Formats: sequence, C-alpha cells, structure tokens
Amino acid sequence: MRPYQWYKNILVFLAILFLEVPKQWPWEKLPAIFNWNYYPPLILGFGVFCLVSSSGYILNDINDMEKDAAHPEKKNRPLPSGRATVRKAASLAVVLAGLGLFIGYALNSVFFLIVVLYILNSQSYNLYLRNQAIIDVVAIAVGFVLRAVAGTFLIGVPFTSWLVVGVFFVALVLGFGKRKNELQLLGDLAPQHKKVFENYTDEMLNQGITMSATWVVLFYALYCYENFKDVMINQPVMMTVPIAAGIILRYVYLIESGSPIGRKPHLALGDRGILAGAIIFAIALLWSLFFWIPVMDFFRNLFPPLFP
Repeated sequence: MRPYQWYKNILVFLAILFLEVPKQWPWEKLPAIFNWNYYPPLILGFGVFCLVSSSGYILNDINDMEKDAAHPEKKNRPLPSGRATVRKAASLAVVLAGLGLFIGYALNSVFFLIVVLYILNSQSYNLYLRNQAIIDVVAIAVGFVLRAVAGTFLIGVPFTSWLVVGVFFVALVLGFGKRKNELQLLGDLAPQHKKVFENYTDEMLNQGITMSATWVVLFYALYCYENFKDVMINQPVMMTVPIAAGIILRYVYLIESGSPIGRKPHLALGDRGILAGAIIFAIALLWSLFFWIPVMDFFRNLFPPLFP
C-alpha cells in the first residue's frame, strides 16, 4: 500500500494556502487557511487519494512481480518476496479502489471524475506509458496536478494556471530525479529492470532536471510578483523566492551526489539542509502572507531607533 508515499496526496490542500489571503491588517475576514470549515472535505479528499493510490501501487506490484524479484531494493516488497499472494493483493486493491471511489462520489461529482481520471492516468502509466521516455515523467506530473486540482473543487474555488504549471514542474523535477537516481543505482542493468532506460541517458536526465528546476523557481517568482506587486510593502512574499530556490538546488545536489532521496523523495525531510529550508520557507511564507504588519509593528515598538 506504500503509506510512506501518501505525502504526495497533501497536494489536495495546496489551493487553500493562497485562498482568501487578506491584503490588509487587521483582517476583515479570517483567511481560509485558518478556517476549520474548509478542512473536513479536504481531509476526506486526502483519504480518497490515499486509498486509490495504494490500490494502484498494489496493481503495479502484481504486474511487476518478476522484475521486482530481480531488483536490489524492490525484491523485499511483499509480493516478490512471497510474503503476500497475488489473490489477496488483488482483492485488497479492488476494496481500496472501490472504497475510495464511493467516498469520492459522495463528496463531489467533479472531484469523483478527477479521481477517475487519476486512476486512468496511473494505470495507463503502469501498463504502457512508463516505457515511453519523457512521456513517463509527464504522466507522473499529471498525477500530481490532478491531486492539486481536485482540492480546489472540494472547497468550491476555480483552479488557476499558476497552480497547474507550478505543480507540474515540481513533479517533473521529482520524476527526472527519480529516473536519474535509478540509473545511478542500476547502471548498465537499468534497461533490464525498466525498458524506458533504453532511451534515457545520464546527460538527457540532467537536462530534464535542470530545465524543470529552473522553471519551478521562475514561475514561483512570477506568481509572487504578479499577485502581490501592489502590496509588496505589506506582503513581501518575494522574499521566499530565494529560499525556494535554495531548497530546489539542495534537492538537485542530492540527486547528483547519488543520494537515495532521488528515488525515495519521502526521505527528503531526513536531510538537514532540506528540512531547515522547508521550515524557514514555511515561516517566511506565513509571515509575509499573513503576519508581516503586526510583527513589524511589534519590532517598531520594541526597538524604535531601528525603525524610524
């Protein structure tokens, strides 16, 4: 079921971060991120994607049993190691998918359709698309985008092109990074484990990572400028851009150095550099979005000579 992969489904909550951001202090309305009323459907939506994604992982393991048995890491999974039977695994996959679709339909009809699209995309990837260079990584990125877009329908707001483009290029970094790391691990034997490695080269993957990482930082900077240029003195969100760039560069460095984080992104927060960057980024983003004026007023009163 891969519960350690469920962190990807947190994207369902992404839209609420920039929803109803106040442009002045004191707030006339409580920002959506601090309003509990928005969270019940998002939590259920998160659960739905955990269920259907786990179902997909199980079906993928059933399909890849023989290849996984020869893989240095995947051979320890329940199916290739013999700790689980195909019949029980398939039954569990059907139950998980059925339960996820039932809850999804009860939540929202459009959300349900997006979940169906997510399942179709993930199974298309498992059965065919993962063997096509570039298209395989794009399919992974589409799965990320569908999660993020699904969250907007749970809280009744339209999704924006910024959301789609930003999530897409972050997912490309993760996808190309995973392929790069797998190539580092498997070497010349890589095509035996994944057919797509007949078409990927180290240089090609480096270019994909570099291009995608550049676009992530660029689009995030453009988003911050375009949406906060008129209130930058009160909401200096642009100051988070260098922090975001630092986190991306650290991740790229880890991939290049052969760290397993490339093929296991859930280990990223175990890296002190990324963990520190993520904490600083979260604090800076929340401060600049919601609390810049009161915090700066506090320091002005505390140290008046420093703030004429």
